[in-house]
Amino acid sequence: MERIGALEGIRVIDISRVLAGPYCTMLLGDMGATVTKIEQPEVGDISRQWGPPWIGSESAYFLSVNRNKKSLTLNLKDPRGQLILEKLIKASDIVVENFLPGTMEKMKLDYPSLQEKHPELIYCSITGYGQTGPRRNDPGFDFIIQAEGGIMSTTGPVDNEPYKIGVAIVDILTGMHANNAILAALFYRSKSGLGQYIDVSLLDSEIASLLNVAHNSFASGKNPDRYGNAHANIVPYEVFSTKDGAVALAVGTD
Repeated sequence: MERIGALEGIRVIDISRVLAGPYCTMLLGDMGATVTKIEQPEVGDISRQWGPPWIGSESAYFLSVNRNKKSLTLNLKDPRGQLILEKLIKASDIVVENFLPGTMEKMKLDYPSLQEKHPELIYCSITGYGQTGPRRNDPGFDFIIQAEGGIMSTTGPVDNEPYKIGVAIVDILTGMHANNAILAALFYRSKSGLGQYIDVSLLDSEIASLLNVAHNSFASGKNPDRYGNAHANIVPYEVFSTKDGAVALAVGTD
């Protein structure tokens, strides 16, 4: 029996770079959507050069979040490139972009400019700090957001400096949130015939991930402490050194 992806027939235009956006669109591609990645001529997505390690001439980093995609270069500083992109969008269901707020508006390729002629379009913008607010024009970097959003204050040894998480967890969480919102928008469109605009930010995604740590802080009125590999509420729930190596032990109940 031939397997058909859940998003078979859905067309996605990916104008995002680096990690959060490409991870989101890769997940859509994994579900069967046709994803066309738009890249800058000659340079491409800057993460293509984020090596070593390399696989051929491309970085393993770039390839980790760009499977199941077609690729097209367009000079979006040229009106001809903008026109081609507009035609591609009008023939598609979903757009994912991660430019600074206002960039797509200058090209008249933002959601309000496209919505009237393409009311079923689902348009997802990913930024560091969202489309509104005093920091909307600041670029977003995973490491900085980890520091600002509070997650680094909970990681690292008890008596040492805060540590960032070993993977770019904020970018990954943002990509997941974006993907989840797009799937919800597709479901809404199936009932209403209308698309939606989705605003996803790195900072929002990081703060949302704090969950029980944040709620503990709200309940106690105290900033969260660092516990290394231990747990703030459960014991034993940490790493223990043994004769033949480290052991992770997690005990949730008496």
